[in-house]
Amino acid sequence: MIFWIKEGSLSTYETGLIQEVWNEFEPEAGPVERIKYNRVLDRIHHQININQNIHPFINQKASARHRIISIFTRAAAILLIPVLTILIYISFSGKNQYAKNINDFEVQAPAGSKMKFELGDGTKVWLNHGSKLRYPYHFEGKDRKVFLTGEAYFEVSHNKDMPFIVGTNSIEVKATGTAFNVSAYPEDNIIETTLVEGQVILYDSDSKSEIKVLSPNESLNFHTQRRNYTVETGNKAKNTSWKDGLLVFRNDPLEDVAKKLARWYNVNVEITNEKIKKFTYTATFTDETLAQVLELMTIPTPVCYKLTEIKKLPDGSFSKQKVIIGPKNIIKRLSNN
Repeated sequence: MIFWIKEGSLSTYETGLIQEVWNEFEPEAGPVERIKYNRVLDRIHHQININQNIHPFINQKASARHRIISIFTRAAAILLIPVLTILIYISFSGKNQYAKNINDFEVQAPAGSKMKFELGDGTKVWLNHGSKLRYPYHFEGKDRKVFLTGEAYFEVSHNKDMPFIVGTNSIEVKATGTAFNVSAYPEDNIIETTLVEGQVILYDSDSKSEIKVLSPNESLNFHTQRRNYTVETGNKAKNTSWKDGLLVFRNDPLEDVAKKLARWYNVNVEITNEKIKKFTYTATFTDETLAQVLELMTIPTPVCYKLTEIKKLPDGSFSKQKVIIGPKNIIKRLSNN
């Protein structure tokens, strides 16, 4: 049954016509294919409804010309659906592999929180604050491809014949059965991959050329603008401890600390002075509040901070809290204003 037809959106004749065309193909499709058809058709019908309602019907006394155009537009939309149904069927029957790789799901960790879930192949995924992962509901073909925006930790279910590939805007990380972490936030110029166990191969997304094979406890930092990389060892705990609820800094400059604090606590962070960005911090935080973390940061370095109040916006939502970090004299002057 075509569940995507919205009640009242089509006439009895139109609904019957689409149902007739659909029934010609549906019996040949298995349960998995029917799910695919229905999901894509749902999107098609939804888009048609959106297009039809972009311009509200204001003038009830429309001209005959406008009414004719409206009739032909509606007829074109109705005729288009069976055609698209046929194309979708051809695509899913194996003649067009692109359709098989449609990413049906996108999971996003809410700002200021983390989440853990499992993919259909048994791979476990941890998503860091505000991160997104797109993946197909069923892996098909010669590999298992997902696309990451943000940071995630993967424990890949082993399958040597079907490698697991994490795509980002600049690199691809290929594994068979491996535990590794990838940090690929769009606002960062560095994509960081840390291998915990097993082996991963990194490729340039543009040229598809191999970058490097990583060994356990190695971290590769790929510079997205310069298209080069560096490799470090010994950062495994620092780069993966977030999934266990630990916020770890190891000789990290204030600029990097500020980025992590912004994501961890869902706030905006502003540094008022370029010189203090080079101050470095080494610390491990567990359940500390933002204020406690900031207070502890003022002890080893001559910096201070100011927390702004959260404001209610005209649309009823609330602004993000802002953290201003700077030399003590500047913060003192801001606090007095």
